[in-house]
Amino acid sequence: MLPTAPQGTELAAFAGSKSLGAQRETTMRAKTLSRLCMTLGAIALFAATTAAQTTTQQTKGTPTVTTEQLRGEVVKVEGNTLVVKMSNGDLRTFSNIPDSRRATIDGVEVGVRDLKPGTKLTANITKTTTPVTIRTTTVKTAKVWYVSAPHVILTLPDGENKQYTVKDDFKFVVNGQPATVFDLRAGMNVSAEKIVEEPTVEITTESKVVGTAPVAAPAAAKPAASTAKPAASGASSTAKPAPAAPPPAAAPASSAPAKLPKTASPVALMGLLGFLMVGGSLALRRVRQ
Repeated sequence: MLPTAPQGTELAAFAGSKSLGAQRETTMRAKTLSRLCMTLGAIALFAATTAAQTTTQQTKGTPTVTTEQLRGEVVKVEGNTLVVKMSNGDLRTFSNIPDSRRATIDGVEVGVRDLKPGTKLTANITKTTTPVTIRTTTVKTAKVWYVSAPHVILTLPDGENKQYTVKDDFKFVVNGQPATVFDLRAGMNVSAEKIVEEPTVEITTESKVVGTAPVAAPAAAKPAASTAKPAASGASSTAKPAPAAPPPAAAPASSAPAKLPKTASPVALMGLLGFLMVGGSLALRRVRQ
């Protein structure tokens, strides 16, 4: 019967075996990480070298400056949108005007939101046009795979074979020395410059807007002050209209004569006097008795 190792010894052996496997796995991971870092470093170095082989240069020509003046009247303002009636009668809409754009109205700088309909605007625009030539120079390195001047097939760094038709005066660089396509041989490592010139135009615009605000309409004339005495306290301040004058009275059909006509006779009057005298004498006689 074989002797049995104590339980502690089995645990120790198992622990030692596990520790050795972990060390091997850690070593393999470290080697893999190191190779990955070296690969990434090579890629970064290649990318940096490739980027350094391309240069760009700008050459500017003589600029041309033109000026233009536009006149118009504000028709409508809504937010940052402006509608202007131009001097020729056309309506133009200017949208998305930035708040930073300012106009001088009657000597005061205002933004587009502060403009009012009826404002007269004058814009002085200066445009500068500059011709620019962008020259890109790229230096490429390749290996001659086949040559038959003026044709050459080069093996590029990515392994691709590409054919070119080269001009007689085009210069390659072989071992630091200039060479033409006729000097190339299979197996040579060559460098070549690729130059691309692209013409373009730079346009800068500067505008200055001035104007005058619309003239306010004159205020209506106030009525003349009344000469009547002020109304008593508590009475309404609004004067009541005067009552209408009564219609004129109708003229009488005929006016009375100034004097009555003399149609009576004095006989009746004399009879009345005689009657009174007789009555008076009778009365006097009765008193005496």
